[in-house]
Amino acid sequence: MRHATLVSTLAIVLSFGSPHMAVGQVCFRGRPEPGCAGFMVLEFTSAFRLNEKSGATDQNAAFFYWSGGYLQNLNPSSALGAAFKLTADSDGHRYGAVARYRRWLSPTSSLDFAPGLFLGGKDNFITLSFPSPTADLALNYRDLVGVAVGVDAIRQQSGDTQWEGHMGVRFGTWLAPLATLGLGVLIGATW
Repeated sequence: MRHATLVSTLAIVLSFGSPHMAVGQVCFRGRPEPGCAGFMVLEFTSAFRLNEKSGATDQNAAFFYWSGGYLQNLNPSSALGAAFKLTADSDGHRYGAVARYRRWLSPTSSLDFAPGLFLGGKDNFITLSFPSPTADLALNYRDLVGVAVGVDAIRQQSGDTQWEGHMGVRFGTWLAPLATLGLGVLIGATW
C-alpha cells in the first residue's frame, strides 16, 4: 500500500505541468528558461555524517543517497518538481518522496532545496517507524557536481528519533551512474 501511495503522490506532483511544458524542450541536464521548459534530475551523493549515530549501530560515518525525478521551470529563476530518494549506509536503507525547489543563481549554477518524507526502509540494528522527515540543500554547478548538506529524522518504533546531519559531494546526470559504478567497484575490491 505504501508503494502505491508513493507512486500516486509522485504522479500527481509530476503532472502539474502547464501548456508551456508541452511546447518547450524537456532536458536531461537542468538549465533555466528559455533553454529548458523542464528537466530530469538524476543524482548520486556521497556524504559523511556530521554527528555520531545514537543507539545500536556500527558507527560508520559513510552515507550515500540517490535521487531521481523531474522539475519544471516556473520562470527564468526558479523550478519546482518532485523526486524519489533512496538513502543507504552500512546500517540499512530508507526511501521516499521529496519535493524539489530549484533557484537558478546563473545559467550554470543553482541552489536546490528538497524536503520530503521517508516512507519505508530497513535498519540492521533498530526497528524504524515511518513516515520520517528528510531534507537537503545543495549548491550545484551545471547539474554535474555540487555540495550537499542535509538532515534526516530517523524515527524508531520505540518512539525515539535520531537526528542525523550529513554533508557531501553530489554528482548529477551522467556522472551519477558513473559514480555509483565506481562505488560498487570500490566496495567489491574491499571484500
